[in-house]
Amino acid sequence: MTEITEIFVLKMKDGEHIDTVREAARKDFTSLEGVTSWETLVSTDPSRPTLYTDIFKFPDMATAKRVTAQFSERPATQAFLAEIGEILVGQFFTTHTPNI
Repeated sequence: MTEITEIFVLKMKDGEHIDTVREAARKDFTSLEGVTSWETLVSTDPSRPTLYTDIFKFPDMATAKRVTAQFSERPATQAFLAEIGEILVGQFFTTHTPNI
């Protein structure tokens, strides 16, 4: 069983309430069985546009696919999705094992 990390790099719409919306979505989504965590990182370079990276973890690919399918169907996460201006990256990742 290989842990799956889903990473989204996002440009958000302007809005002071985005943290409230994201936290409501986080509380709702992480309450689902199979969601190990949801971490958010923010870029720090003030001379460039602010980017957010939302990182989700799941125990395996089957769980990741099953649970993420519900993301766009839940009211709290729909509200979060409505605040996204652009998704730059959105993909499943796992640990790289070099073929050496």
